Amino acid sequence: MDTKTVYSTKAEKYAKYRWDYASQAIEAIVRITGMSIKWRLADIGAGTGILTRHFIDKVAKIYAVEPNPELRQILAKGMEASPSVLVLDASAENTTLSDSCVDVITVAQAIHWFDPEPAKREMMRILKAEGWLALLRNYEMNNEKDKAIGSLMTEEYGANFTVVTERPREKPICFYFGNDNFRKLTFPFQFHQGWDEFIGALTTASFMPDEDHPLFEKLEARARQIFAKYSQDGCWLVEGETELIVGQPSQ
Repeated sequence: MDTKTVYSTKAEKYAKYRWDYASQAIEAIVRITGMSIKWRLADIGAGTGILTRHFIDKVAKIYAVEPNPELRQILAKGMEASPSVLVLDASAENTTLSDSCVDVITVAQAIHWFDPEPAKREMMRILKAEGWLALLRNYEMNNEKDKAIGSLMTEEYGANFTVVTERPREKPICFYFGNDNFRKLTFPFQFHQGWDEFIGALTTASFMPDEDHPLFEKLEARARQIFAKYSQDGCWLVEGETELIVGQPSQ
């Protein structure tokens, strides 16, 4: 399986429906790292730019690294008005950037698609001495709703878990830092989704079926039942949390 094409059929949906990150998490990165407008930042696995856009006007240059052509096309279009952002056809394992050229690296959910050993070597190569690494991830915090959504993420409804099992084996977070001197912080957030946003976000998951899948109608029917049960006046309250892990990595 080519992990760089996993989201090729989901790019537009990803840009439209994937959850954003808590603004307090972005503020914490700026505060903890002492981020300066003179800095250069590499957002690796930038996708459609959900995280990237938060750092526009906060640093001098952003290198948005994205190997998937469909995601990268949307990313590039969204950054056309931002000359400080350079979109790169590159990967975590080969960013094409020069040695010691960035002050901070940000990585969102994409880190579990990285090949850990070469990705870490590449990050250490491009990061300046005493540079920073910030990792972000979102979680659903309402256990009852999370369980209900999880019941849809099964082979019965078209989930294809080979997409996940065939990706590179993950390493613990401390592997990327090379030490235990990092901070883990969490920031809650809430927002409402209508039906389109609900089913759209659900099916941005790499292993979930697209509309042309033979089991999609079954998934949609069951998802409508769950949406009706937990929504009010057609609005589903998302209760989430952004986890931020930030520190200065070492070899």
